[in-house]
Amino acid sequence: MHSKDVKAILSRIPHGTTLTISQIQALVKASFPLSAEDWAIHTKTRPTNYRRWLHRIQGVMSEYKRKGIVKHNKKTHSYTL
Repeated sequence: MHSKDVKAILSRIPHGTTLTISQIQALVKASFPLSAEDWAIHTKTRPTNYRRWLHRIQGVMSEYKRKGIVKHNKKTHSYTL
């Protein structure tokens, strides 16, 4: 999975929709065939179980937040697209 894949999935969500990060992760998981590489641990530099595909989603959401494409609600861990 690449960032462009996550962005393509997110582009199908109607503007103004608010989703939690868990809902976004579930949507991406249901919409894209995850490979063994996607399930690998995203870093070897520190102990973590965070998978690459989850890290990729977080990267896209961080980019979108920085660019003003989404609004992040820290209290509810949600994003409005």
